[in-house]
Amino acid sequence: MSNSLGRPKHTTGQASTLTDKELKRVESIIASGNHPIRNQALLTLSFKLGLRIKELASLNIEDVYQDGKIKSTLHLTSDMTKGEKHRDIALTNPKVITDLLALIKQRQSEDVIFNTQAPLFKSQKGSRFSANALSRVLKDIYLAAGLDKASSHSGRRTLITKLAENNIDINSIRQIAGHTSLNTTMRYIQSNPNKLADILRNC
Repeated sequence: MSNSLGRPKHTTGQASTLTDKELKRVESIIASGNHPIRNQALLTLSFKLGLRIKELASLNIEDVYQDGKIKSTLHLTSDMTKGEKHRDIALTNPKVITDLLALIKQRQSEDVIFNTQAPLFKSQKGSRFSANALSRVLKDIYLAAGLDKASSHSGRRTLITKLAENNIDINSIRQIAGHTSLNTTMRYIQSNPNKLADILRNC
């Protein structure tokens, strides 16, 4: 079964990618559930920036917000990333900016003391999520949306696959993903038989 982008809907042994329709269903689940602003920002950073769950759990408010506005660049330090590799990510996507601002505004209204060194994503108890706990938050949302094969890695995989299908050059995708090797990036990109058929049809 293929999605609207012409790629296989699920791949055995790895996180599934989501179609636009499935993503809208997830957002609907978030909007009607607990902590909708926090969870929407979490989803957006996963799907629009391709952040790993460890990176999401490591973020502090000051990493994305300064002087009353969202920063232009997210600087991921080596202790935040897989393989301890420094990575910079542009915070230019309008939805990323909108959802982050909504989360910051909520935190400013709710926190007794607004501390920019506090975790960007905090638990109901007010503490930082572990990567595993934050992964479970996303997993529970996906399960509620009927997507049992989706996981915290689905946003990252969906972004990388979508960039490839939009003919973004592989080296740019590698840099966005924070991969050292092009081979690693290629393993993220799912086979697209419909696109290959179109190429042969029109050659």
